[in-house]
Amino acid sequence: MRPARVALLALAISTPGFALAEEGAKPDPTYLPELLAAARNRSLSEDRSWLRLGHWRKRLLGGWESEADGPGLFLSPQGKRDPAAELEATLNGFFAEGDGAPVGPKLGDPSLEHPQCRFPARFAWLAATLRIDLARLPPRSCPRFEAFWRRVSARSATLVFSSYYLNNPASAFGHIFLRLGKEELASGGERLDLIDQAVDFAAVTNTSNAILYAFEGLFGFFRGEFSARPYFYKVREYADYESRDLWEYELSLDERQLAMLVGHLWELGQTWFDYYYVTENCSYHVLGALEAADSNLELLSHLGPATLPADSVKALFANPGLVRAVRFRASARTQLAARTAGLSGTDLDAVQRLAEGRDSAALDATSTPERVRVIDAALDLVDVRHGRDIVTGADPAADVLRQRLLEKRSAIGVPSPPLVIPPPSAGGPERGHGSMRFGLGAMTSREEGSALLVEGRLALHDLADPPAGFSPRTQIEFFKLRLSVADRRRALRLEEASVVEVTSLNPIERFERRISWKLRVGATRVVDDGCHGCVAGMLAVGGGPGIVSAGGAFSAALTADAELLAAPELSGLSGSGVRPGVGPGVLLRLLGTDRVALVGTGSWRWLPLASPRMSYELSVEARVHLGAISVAARWRKAPRAEDVGLVLLIYRG
Repeated sequence: MRPARVALLALAISTPGFALAEEGAKPDPTYLPELLAAARNRSLSEDRSWLRLGHWRKRLLGGWESEADGPGLFLSPQGKRDPAAELEATLNGFFAEGDGAPVGPKLGDPSLEHPQCRFPARFAWLAATLRIDLARLPPRSCPRFEAFWRRVSARSATLVFSSYYLNNPASAFGHIFLRLGKEELASGGERLDLIDQAVDFAAVTNTSNAILYAFEGLFGFFRGEFSARPYFYKVREYADYESRDLWEYELSLDERQLAMLVGHLWELGQTWFDYYYVTENCSYHVLGALEAADSNLELLSHLGPATLPADSVKALFANPGLVRAVRFRASARTQLAARTAGLSGTDLDAVQRLAEGRDSAALDATSTPERVRVIDAALDLVDVRHGRDIVTGADPAADVLRQRLLEKRSAIGVPSPPLVIPPPSAGGPERGHGSMRFGLGAMTSREEGSALLVEGRLALHDLADPPAGFSPRTQIEFFKLRLSVADRRRALRLEEASVVEVTSLNPIERFERRISWKLRVGATRVVDDGCHGCVAGMLAVGGGPGIVSAGGAFSAALTADAELLAAPELSGLSGSGVRPGVGPGVLLRLLGTDRVALVGTGSWRWLPLASPRMSYELSVEARVHLGAISVAARWRKAPRAEDVGLVLLIYRG
């Protein structure tokens, strides 16, 4: 018996004296009916562990349906909707001669291995549950699974959260994947975690168009697949290429649970799932794989209507003792900031020159420790500027530049001092507020009198929300709605709605001159002379210079904005119902510890060939955070509206 199968079965069965079939042994034809009868008598097809291994979920109108959409996870033609048929087909398949089994429409395909090899986690669970005498089964070698087992050599499992990345719509809410740790040590005793294996679930996309991606991702037009790559590749992709900090949550899985996880990930690698950006995404299916490895875990039940990576991390902590340790891995951008902190202007000039491929004569006159620090910082700057090209190989010159710096650094026979970067004071996503938010309050205005306010948001975070667990630079909200009922009119009225609203605050720094930007797609009630309170569809974008203080306590941005409103009643461009507008916008944000936030915004719009020819809006919101509840006080001024309001906000999810 090969090492991988021996290890998995031994850990699963834990029965003294069990026998493994020897090569050349023949199966017992009378044994299969015994196992089928035992499985039926014990109703194993309804067992929680079996249902999780097949990813079967209760259907709304009764019955079961697996979330796996590819045929590779099923032996029975009815397997997707019939756990009992799939269990019997699996037991039949274990007794099949040859490389396949005479069950199912695709098992004759030579690319599909014998069921014992295709489904090692199923095999281990059934062997343990039915106390299968392995000597009575046909012997089987599984070279592909054994190679995967050796390559992974898992001694630990870690869930990795990659922080929010607004430049890629697929990762705007963050991303999670698994790291299977070998726990190998270097001669100095440090852990060689970069040689670990990363297992990822992601959409197989066929477009780079953000709008088309959003449509196809929302409605399940992409396939989602599991794949395995070395962890160093994921670090290069996320921490260097996209400059995203990583949070690592080591899980306290025992040997048997870890073996089942590896076996089940192998099974999942042979199928695919319809990928839904908001629900059945990376977070959902990674948690589903963990639940299959340990049937005692409750992870998916802790998720809300929207499955977000941050909420998935919180689901880990809802299972006491599951998280063994938390580690922070700084991105290339975070490392660059740490290395350049305290460098003199001359040293910073040298960093700039080296990162541009030029020599720096002043560097030769500095001390050895100073040269080391400057070259290390230049390497980080190259990673920040050219990470994409280095990872993808798109620009060979970037590789040459980095290699020259590495050679220059290696010529100095002094090791770099450890770069100790403490985790952000806001903490990881497990500290964050609930992604869903509900609000109830009241407002008063001169035009409408008093009104009741009701609002809600599906996800995730705005600049006035509690800052713990989130980047101070980022706002991203999904499906936000605000309604009012005025005393005078006694009618429900839409104040605003957003499909998506994004703000990214980026400071203008010496080495990076990224602009701050914002985007909003939705609808708003017009409060100027363009129409009498009509609701107009809205698309708004803006960008410009920004300031973000260390720690994010103070943020500001001045943007050049463009927006497009459309409504039948709107007096827009040349009398049409479409009204473009351009003009400046300003944003100010102050944070007082984790308890208080103040956000002010202002905008002025020139409205060409429309009536009126200009419009403006000013607003201020202050919030006090009290755990899962916040109190918000708001003021807004526009040409035909001035109102103040008080709202109680409740965070959930």
